Amino acid sequence: MTSTTFCATIVGMPLSVHTQSILRLITALANSDLEGETIATQADVRTFALAHDFSPPVHITADDVPGLQSLRHRIRAVFADVDGPADARAADLANALLQETHALPQLQRHDGWGWHLHAVPNEAGIAVRTAADIAIALADAVIDEEVSRIGRCAADDCGALFVDLSRNRSKRFCDRGNCANRTHVAAYRARLTP
Repeated sequence: MTSTTFCATIVGMPLSVHTQSILRLITALANSDLEGETIATQADVRTFALAHDFSPPVHITADDVPGLQSLRHRIRAVFADVDGPADARAADLANALLQETHALPQLQRHDGWGWHLHAVPNEAGIAVRTAADIAIALADAVIDEEVSRIGRCAADDCGALFVDLSRNRSKRFCDRGNCANRTHVAAYRARLTP
């Protein structure tokens, strides 16, 4: 997937670079319609696949648009409750996606990536490949007790998801709309008001 070389060191087991990449993909997909639908056509699916460095061949099917939109909804349902643990919901989604995609994980190494799992053939549609990759990444996050790395933005007027790869797990806001700054300015102004 994404060819980012960033790797966070996390207390306990570090998440692989591949898993971190898929966690970023999860939040990108979950947020893909917050400012208008960005996955409405097969061209949009291709743009999504290229933005997340899917290895070739990139095979777009008629099922990819509704498949990605459905997957987006399912991801949001897992992380909808900011205060409650999402581990069990993430495990349920990972298991369901592994079954639905008929995943048969195989170790792969290509294009500068170290060893990682591919759960379906590259010839599968992007929605299926995305679902299988998300299942593997969520499984890793559940096993390593890292599901809390995905959270919802703390800004009252924002529902975006973010992935927190910081060492101290201190991220509270997304990177989309200057939410942290807006929230802090509003709190400051509220303190100044008698």
